[in-house]
Amino acid sequence: MSESFIKAISASEIAPGGMKALELEGNEIVICNSGGKYYAIQRRCGHMNAPLEMGTLDGIYLTCPMHCAQFDVTNGEALSGPVPSAIGNEIPPPFLGKYLQNIGMIMKNVRTETIRTYTTKLEAGWIQIKVK
Repeated sequence: MSESFIKAISASEIAPGGMKALELEGNEIVICNSGGKYYAIQRRCGHMNAPLEMGTLDGIYLTCPMHCAQFDVTNGEALSGPVPSAIGNEIPPPFLGKYLQNIGMIMKNVRTETIRTYTTKLEAGWIQIKVK
């Protein structure tokens, strides 16, 4: 049985460097426009399930909006895990310092998984995706 493509969205709806989230056959997908080449990835981050379309796309590198984990949209590979946010040069209050220590201990065991990618093709101005 051959897998078929589904017409997803008009290519004109996604500017270069842009992303668009949609749902196809129960799959949450983000379509990325990397310089006129289209890639489709799972919508949720492989680290903490954040919506990736709210992140940034720089070429083929997508940065998660929540913890700055990075992914290659061509193959879904997790390129880096989360980046801790800086709290500046100020010393946090003792309760916050303890909280951040606890979060750090928990988070060190949370992996960043590679995300799923979907095969795409551009036909007659439409981005089509193979979801199976």
